Amino acid sequence: MLGLFRPAPLGVDLGSGSLKVIELKAKKISIAAFVDIPPSEKEDETLLINRLHGFFKELNILGREAAVHAPGNLSFIRTISLPPMPKSELKEAVKWEIKRQLPYSPEEAVYDYVATEVADGIVVTFASVERENIQRYLFPFKEAGLNVVAVDAAPLCLIRILPVQDSGNIILLDIGSRNMEINIIRSGSLRLTRTVEMGGEHIKSHLLNEGFSEEEAADILIGGPAEKMKEILNQFLKEIFRSTDYYKATFKEKTFSGVILTGGVAINNAVRDYFSHVFDVPVAVPNPFDSLIMKDESLRPLGPRFSLAIGLARRSA
Repeated sequence: MLGLFRPAPLGVDLGSGSLKVIELKAKKISIAAFVDIPPSEKEDETLLINRLHGFFKELNILGREAAVHAPGNLSFIRTISLPPMPKSELKEAVKWEIKRQLPYSPEEAVYDYVATEVADGIVVTFASVERENIQRYLFPFKEAGLNVVAVDAAPLCLIRILPVQDSGNIILLDIGSRNMEINIIRSGSLRLTRTVEMGGEHIKSHLLNEGFSEEEAADILIGGPAEKMKEILNQFLKEIFRSTDYYKATFKEKTFSGVILTGGVAINNAVRDYFSHVFDVPVAVPNPFDSLIMKDESLRPLGPRFSLAIGLARRSA
């Protein structure tokens, strides 16, 4: 990606339904804020720029450097295994693999990679976006007054700050307002990632269709009970198991050691509990705020919602 390892003082996560901003100074959070963005504003570039500019001005961060993440639907991410080799040869080997696997012309790509030495070689995760698409995505940030100095891949941000270093296979689910990212991690390395257009808004719409009022649907989405969301949650699980079955078949794996939930939907303990009944491994919802010092303690329970922004800000911590 663009400057994958360049430090940036602000982590800015533009999700499908809200914008989160984090500034970290060591273990102290100096800025933690979010603003909801209605679909009508997200889909209208002018309205989005105005919303971002107003929020950045309110936070007094106009002109600041920031790191953002590329949405899953724009990113092409793969993990490959290579034999041991000198660093001088690794760069060319990765470049060749990227060109071989990209679904579009390498000349149109912006990419970067992370390489980790393991016992039998090197595990490489590379991320790429089409230049035209990422320039279009970054335009509102720049017009709104931020200096974007780095673009990261969402799964790598989450790996950076969540407990996924287990030697087994871990299912990492980031469930936001309109999208669910299904990631499978092994020994701290991303092995598979998939974005599904399902999120909190889909749960809310299902509840409204079931006859619940707006207020009732919002309360259930935040606090449960799971029984009232069972039908729609099973649809989420169907997509998750489709990914895990593919992973098992492709990578010749048999078991998983845990499930980690993050994102706005994960704040609802009823979702965690329902998933715990379905999976035969532990299901956890870690709060990335737990190890950090913050001024506004009212935001601490919302930690899972800020996971991506904290992962972006952690680049400079």
